[in-house]
Amino acid sequence: MRTRPIPINRALHVVKQVHRRLPKLVGGMWAIGVEDEGGLGGVAVVGRPTARMWNQDGLALEVTRVAVLPVMRNGCSMLYGACSRAAKAMGADNLFTYIHDDEAGTSLKAAGWIEDEDFESKGGQWSRPSRFRKPTTESGKKRRFFAPWSKYVAARSSTEHGARVCARRIRALPAVPSEDTERAK
Repeated sequence: MRTRPIPINRALHVVKQVHRRLPKLVGGMWAIGVEDEGGLGGVAVVGRPTARMWNQDGLALEVTRVAVLPVMRNGCSMLYGACSRAAKAMGADNLFTYIHDDEAGTSLKAAGWIEDEDFESKGGQWSRPSRFRKPTTESGKKRRFFAPWSKYVAARSSTEHGARVCARRIRALPAVPSEDTERAK
């Protein structure tokens, strides 16, 4: 399998046919596809953040959809990793995505993305009395993940919360023998 850039209109067509929950996507800035000998088997679409407050400086990007055929084993992880590398190379400050609360996030974790544990989504609709919007298809709770190089992650890791997260990661690492242990042998 390999990844490659693809035209956004082709990616939107694949999303419409393959995505299991939200096949309708209006647009995006760029897209990456994953393919094998059988051809294109999945896409990731990257665009401006849906939440307008995230893009005040124009340097934040959001992976708005990832749609992969089930036969493309590890295709989602490959796409998230490729999006992360491409966005970083283009000079983005933050790259993030949202997943539904009932999804495990395995592909994101495998690609090295970091969950924003402080993010609290209540779900709901975008419509307000002052501005009507059509009801959304999937209005449930969401979880947010960031690419590991994102400035938001770096800023969070310098806080107390970040110290707790780093401590958890360090505890999860395999033990490294100390010099005292080596001398005792």
